[in-house]
Amino acid sequence: MDSWIRIAHRGASGIAPENTLAAFKKAIEIGVDAVELDLHGTADGEIVVIHDASLDRTTDHRGLINQTALETIKRADAGGWFGAEFAGEPVPTLAEALECIGEKTVALLEIKDPLIAEAVVAKVRETQTLNLTVIISFHTTVLEAVRALEPRIPTGWLIGSHNNDVPPEQLCQALGELGSSLLNVNHQLITAEFAYEVRRRGIALWCWTIDDVVRMREMEAFGVQGITSNYPERFAEV
Repeated sequence: MDSWIRIAHRGASGIAPENTLAAFKKAIEIGVDAVELDLHGTADGEIVVIHDASLDRTTDHRGLINQTALETIKRADAGGWFGAEFAGEPVPTLAEALECIGEKTVALLEIKDPLIAEAVVAKVRETQTLNLTVIISFHTTVLEAVRALEPRIPTGWLIGSHNNDVPPEQLCQALGELGSSLLNVNHQLITAEFAYEVRRRGIALWCWTIDDVVRMREMEAFGVQGITSNYPERFAEV
């Protein structure tokens, strides 16, 4: 068994359309420890699984998610762009995604829209998946809100290149103030020294998104505890 957590990015999105139940099922078939997915709120207050703020890139519909009702979003084809065999694959709701993933592994929920934190927590409670979810976000306001609403849901702070000049000890300090104990960092920012500084402060360090096996091995050597990939089938080669 690997000593690190294997995370499928938007499901097995290298071989199936991202953020769809098809991609989640493929990731589960391959065998992962967690499935990462992205969340936005609809015009009528529902939570759907999609990366962008609009339907344009990954469906055959157009328009902003937060200005479109669920009923319309459900008519969109979120699979056809990826391949003919995925045509008709719908945009899942958070509840559908949790039902698909929760039985088998952990759902790593990335909240993209800072306004939906409360609704996401409510949905996690409603689906009784508190012990099967981790919430991550680039927005510290989201992590604070989740923490205040439901401290039993573990949270992680996503760090991208916009934080690339911040020393790791400072990130750890800020993380402590958020009441979180997980940093999920763009792998390009992680050096052996960075990883050491984070880990010696008792903080879990995960990284995103690596499709190159050699780089995965490097992360493992640095002691990174979670690796995110679009091609979870490649984890077996690390």
